[in-house]
Amino acid sequence: MLLPLLAAVSLIQQPSERFDAETRIRDAIAVVRPVAYRSRQVDWDALAEDMRHRAEGARDDIDMLPAWAALAAGLGDGHSFVQPTPDAIAAWRERYGDRPLMPDAPPRPRPGSPFMKRAEIEAHTLAVGPDHDAELITVPSVSGFGEKAIAYASRLFGAVANAGPRSCGYVLDLRGNTGGNVWPMLIGLSGLLGDGPQGRSEDADGRIEDYATLKEGSAVVLAEQGRGLTMMSIDEWRPIPSLAASPVALLLDDATASSGEGVAIAFAGRALTRSFGARTYGVASSNEGYPLADGANVVVTTAMMVDRNGRTYPDGIEPDQVIDGEGEDAVDAARAWLALQPACK
Repeated sequence: MLLPLLAAVSLIQQPSERFDAETRIRDAIAVVRPVAYRSRQVDWDALAEDMRHRAEGARDDIDMLPAWAALAAGLGDGHSFVQPTPDAIAAWRERYGDRPLMPDAPPRPRPGSPFMKRAEIEAHTLAVGPDHDAELITVPSVSGFGEKAIAYASRLFGAVANAGPRSCGYVLDLRGNTGGNVWPMLIGLSGLLGDGPQGRSEDADGRIEDYATLKEGSAVVLAEQGRGLTMMSIDEWRPIPSLAASPVALLLDDATASSGEGVAIAFAGRALTRSFGARTYGVASSNEGYPLADGANVVVTTAMMVDRNGRTYPDGIEPDQVIDGEGEDAVDAARAWLALQPACK
């Protein structure tokens, strides 16, 4: 009987270490506060208190996930979010089922676009007049930097470059493009954009930076971190100088978001360019991931996208011509505009 008694006494005398949620909250704020784009507008004391409330009684890192979700939501930019590890998500579901991390948070508005499920680049010919056609190209979202993204950029460039001899302009359909990685999209459309700096953004201090430049089918980093690194290249690229003078119509809707908006911004201010449709979703901002000590990744909006004229779009991009209907109405409006362009007459 002596050994069990001694073991019991030992447990009483050496209690397990208490989980320190407060230190984790302070450390997370220290990571995010200096880089968040809207940091100056955040009531950090109130946000920290909300995080403490959501972490009350936390036993481990899994129970901290609501606090991290509150941190991202509290930044007020509508684009920041928490990205737990797959193991953490599985553990949360095992413990709490389908309960949301922030059950009291109002759901983000969902786009009403019928085009969000489009996944493939498609090219169709539109008759513009008796002697001319336009190329209608669907530009869907794409993610990552691997072979899939390179293949996407190659297909998109081919859709632009291989237009028929009657082609006088382009309709780029960005409806339903919810974002991902903007660089395969920009490389694929580089014939129309021309080589030069892209990915311009403005941070909270007003500093404007071009993240990378398009150069002969490649995206090369200009930013201080990674300067000179080639992010992505396509072998099929070839110079087609006439493309830079082609008229371009952009189709936008409420699901054109994030990097999809980034493509529209890349064309903003370009000569012979006009947009049609509905206001975009309104997350035309640059995000960066900041891992916390427990492995959760807080993806933070650090800057706003900037067009070639220095304009930002915090509330979305209002098209040059608003179209109330869906589907063919925007296409018809773009076709009518193209028919008036000198190249298509």
